[in-house]
Amino acid sequence: MAKAALTPRERVVRNLARQEADRPAFSWSFGPQPPARAALDAHLAAWGLDYPRLYDATCDVRSFSAAYVGPGLPPRTSPWGWTTRAVSYGAGAYDEFDHLPLARAESVADVERHPWPDARHFDAEGVGQDMRQDDPNHRYARVLWGGNPLEILMWIMGLEKVLVGLVAEPAMIDAALERITSIFEAILRRSLEGAAGEADAVYIADDVGTQNGPMMSPATYRARVKPYHARLCRVAHEHGLPAIHHSDGSVAGLLYDLIDAGVDCLEAVQTECRDMAPESLKARFGTRLAFQGGVSVQQVLPRGTEADVRRHVRHLKATLGRGGGYICAPSHAIQAGTPPENVVAMVEEGVEKTLAEIAHGKA
Repeated sequence: MAKAALTPRERVVRNLARQEADRPAFSWSFGPQPPARAALDAHLAAWGLDYPRLYDATCDVRSFSAAYVGPGLPPRTSPWGWTTRAVSYGAGAYDEFDHLPLARAESVADVERHPWPDARHFDAEGVGQDMRQDDPNHRYARVLWGGNPLEILMWIMGLEKVLVGLVAEPAMIDAALERITSIFEAILRRSLEGAAGEADAVYIADDVGTQNGPMMSPATYRARVKPYHARLCRVAHEHGLPAIHHSDGSVAGLLYDLIDAGVDCLEAVQTECRDMAPESLKARFGTRLAFQGGVSVQQVLPRGTEADVRRHVRHLKATLGRGGGYICAPSHAIQAGTPPENVVAMVEEGVEKTLAEIAHGKA
């Protein structure tokens, strides 16, 4: 007997709790990059669709964050102090870091002198209103941004300097992570208070994996980074919400510690990375962890056939989704050159509807 259809919110909530649902939930994650989106829009036109309409019809998740509303900033400048410049890749452009304000920091004093943003300059109180305006009937799962302390530090200090500093200058790194995490904690608490009962999960994001393994040893993660992740997860749990953690790459070697820090769902799940096979992840961690992502944006989606994509998505749903606990999604942004037919194949298998049915409102 077929399972009764759930609302998108119900489907996500059940999967985040690792419970059986009508099917795995579906999310677009980071979505298609501009060239991939243009190709997808052209392909969808025959069905009277474009990416925004397809997104609205298929995505079970909506994301929200507290907007910066503080004093005006110079163009291409972050409230945290870094600046960027646009670098063309022909079909579009990406942002390259242009200035890292703590790139020459040498001490805790240098960290303390940095002009850190004021948590009050983020519109945390407006998040609940945004949620109600975007989704007045709370039909979709609402995911609230919680922060990315390690990445923020890398973006104001530099990747290499932070990774070396975790071992060689731990006091300086701790001082910076303490400041960043405290700001995120304050914003998150105010956001959750302003959106009482409106949010369904909290999303934090720190890349701690490479293609072949973690960026740091488990011991270093445990001593230097885990306490800050645990603080953000704790805020989510205090409000009765699961914590979703995004990390690219191979993070299997850190998952016991991430779970212990309070992570309830791992997002990205790059299955082509070492030790990230879906069968292994589900067998080792599936009783304590839900999964979001998995659809390969490195290999299968851009390089495979439509049939390859369909087999890949069905396999992910059968393994990571066994017994509940899976949000099907691309493992990251869908890149330029990805065949739109493959994107459609991913969506059809993910939501278990044909594009024609989606176009006619049957998703």
